[in-house]
Amino acid sequence: MKKVDFVKIKAEFWGFGFGKGTSYGFNKAEDIIRERIENGWEFCGYIPIEMRGTGEIQSISLIFQYEE
Repeated sequence: MKKVDFVKIKAEFWGFGFGKGTSYGFNKAEDIIRERIENGWEFCGYIPIEMRGTGEIQSISLIFQYEE
């Protein structure tokens, strides 16, 4: 039987950039994906959950699958 899990993460302030003035990123995403894969989960992708009024993605949900 397959088990599915979703991990929601929010964009974090990264610094100041050109154009819009600020930069945001999903800094913890790679660590979360790496940890889950090491524990036997398969990374299936992500879906955007929240958007800012300016069009940038505010939060995403990482999708993992585990074969029991």
